[in-house]
Amino acid sequence: MLHQVGLLLLTAAAQQGALESHRLPPPVYQVTMEVTVNPEDRTLRGREVLRWQNTASQPTDELQFHLYLNAFANDRSTFFRESGGSLRNIGMPKDGWGFIVVDGIKTADGHDLKPTEEFLQPDDGNPDDRTVVRYRLPAPLAPGETVALEIHFHGRLPRVFARNGIHRDFILAAQWFPKIAVFEDAGMRGRQDAGWNCHQYHAHSEFYADFGNYDVTVVLPARYAGKIGATGRK
Repeated sequence: MLHQVGLLLLTAAAQQGALESHRLPPPVYQVTMEVTVNPEDRTLRGREVLRWQNTASQPTDELQFHLYLNAFANDRSTFFRESGGSLRNIGMPKDGWGFIVVDGIKTADGHDLKPTEEFLQPDDGNPDDRTVVRYRLPAPLAPGETVALEIHFHGRLPRVFARNGIHRDFILAAQWFPKIAVFEDAGMRGRQDAGWNCHQYHAHSEFYADFGNYDVTVVLPARYAGKIGATGRK
């Protein structure tokens, strides 16, 4: 038996009254997402509808995403090489690996981007790291234009390790979906040209993203009713 829980995450508009004196930038993208999680085998399967706007002054002919769960795919990922396979003296259980796979990604007019999929390792060239992925667009996206995508994905959460995963009935799910990277404009942080800021998952780093609006529905077994917490507004 499944229990459906709706979560509305409005990162750019949450707590509006408290932010009157410190307004956040407008959202760069909108995400509507549904995901089903099976705690017994730690799997998840989801569908993400993304509308992303090019806010830079130059066009882009590609999109880059973070696939953070692939940091836990094996002991050859950049995260595991840098961490030595442990964090705070806790190691990954033998059967604890996790991963994420993009099953399909299409534009609103049906153009299939999956055949253009290319994994990148911009920081260290590690061919076994699959935490950054690129998709080529059928035509350059001009400044101010928006692209709409439908993304299907599946994955497995690791057993709890490094602020992510499942242990028995406890689920700590973070960065578990294909996450659009930041297309920075010329002049940002000394850039000469516009380009993607999309770093791999490292042992000692934090996450970086534009502001976006999220409307997320999570399907879990009925025993989780009333026991779910998330940022944003429910």
